[in-house]
Amino acid sequence: MWSVGCTLYELYTGKILFPGKTNNHMLKLAMDLKGKMPNKMIRKGVFKDQHFDQNLNFMYIEVDKVTEREKVTVMSTINPTKDLLADLIGCQRLPEDQRKKVHQLKDLLDQILMLDPAKRISINQALQHAFIQEKI
Repeated sequence: MWSVGCTLYELYTGKILFPGKTNNHMLKLAMDLKGKMPNKMIRKGVFKDQHFDQNLNFMYIEVDKVTEREKVTVMSTINPTKDLLADLIGCQRLPEDQRKKVHQLKDLLDQILMLDPAKRISINQALQHAFIQEKI
């Protein structure tokens, strides 16, 4: 389902949802959209020690633009900063019926892109979502 959500976003916007260059960067981008990964999921991660410290804080690895050295920023909290609706609408002036459809798409994407797979919408639920079922 996660891949379906990424693909829907990319088909609609023409942009890659998570254009990360490394696994660490991809995790950061996902958390910028949905907030910090649930601790339960982090604990189960096979490669958690590469990305999270013993307190389950995210260790964001980036290259310093000035020194060109790798630096690690420990992030104990990550609040969502990416606005999915703004990405979908952009600067378009949409008629009300199309605007409603974009809001439905955003709602569907929010349910598909839940970080915890157990809380993610199922395929059958997604097929019954208003974005899929309602005509413009």
